[in-house]
Amino acid sequence: MSEIDFVIPWVDGNDPAWRRAFAEQRHADAADKDASAARHAAGEDASEIRYRDWRTLRYWFRSTERFAPWVRRIHFITWGHLPEWLATDHPQLHVVEHADYLPEAYRPTFNSNALELNIHRIAGLSEQFVLFNDDTFLGRPARPTDFFRDRLPRDMASLSLPALEPIAHIILNNLMLINGCYRPHTVISRNPVKWLSPRYGGGNVLKTLLLLPWSNFPGIRDHHMPQAFSKKSFEMAWERWGEALDATCRNRFRTTNDVSQWLIRYDALCRGAFRPIGFGDCRQMTLTDNNKPICRAIETQCYRMFCLHDAERITDFEAASAQLCAAFERLLPEKSAFEK
Repeated sequence: MSEIDFVIPWVDGNDPAWRRAFAEQRHADAADKDASAARHAAGEDASEIRYRDWRTLRYWFRSTERFAPWVRRIHFITWGHLPEWLATDHPQLHVVEHADYLPEAYRPTFNSNALELNIHRIAGLSEQFVLFNDDTFLGRPARPTDFFRDRLPRDMASLSLPALEPIAHIILNNLMLINGCYRPHTVISRNPVKWLSPRYGGGNVLKTLLLLPWSNFPGIRDHHMPQAFSKKSFEMAWERWGEALDATCRNRFRTTNDVSQWLIRYDALCRGAFRPIGFGDCRQMTLTDNNKPICRAIETQCYRMFCLHDAERITDFEAASAQLCAAFERLLPEKSAFEK
């Protein structure tokens, strides 16, 4: 058994009690004009699309059991509700409610950034852990060394330009803090093998070289995959940027003023506290009404890891969900020990 834990936050967007609490907090938030404006600009965490259930969670547990049987423990973060099929007495499962690890000043929260920035506070969490979202999956057998080597996270360090996406403000907030502490020339000259590794692919290395003349970090490539972390990196970030992290965690919904756990990843990359790995065999795929290509990729195990990005313009959600679950069922037909 390895010393690596998995962490996965989850929300049941169909739970009536959760929906009432969500609506009440959104109403209270709307009464605060500043908070409402910032939340509206950030958009996503106050949108119900972020919480709809594709019914794929059981396949996350099946893929973990099949492809990463070495995991030490799974920390399952929940608002308080649980899937009715989940075997909560499984010895490797640790059910974590928000009140179990979030400071009282940050509760209640519907801000995914607040939940993730405090993960290091979970009781019994291993020093080495991998943070999943419920839309990220293992697609093939994985080894502990795919996530950690020499007790350091495996990651890809590549300069990039920020994408024009709803969380662009949050990425820029992260970069402002990073640029207040580091300069790319200094960082890369200290660890050229880590920042210019051929593992990343020629395109990513070339992009880093082309952006290197910038005096500040213009951006750092985000791969939207399960992310390896050390608890120490979170503790260091709270020591260095505690005021910014505290301000984020006091926002009940995600806002344009937030920072995110990517700040902690960027900091580890700048410190050289990682070992290079490529993500050419991983893929982020956007769900639509017709997910046949995605289903084929799942069934044929095209990717080592993948992210299933939700899309707002899906006209028949139930049919799309059924199609996706059928593909998972063909790949992973047997119940896991995490299911009753």
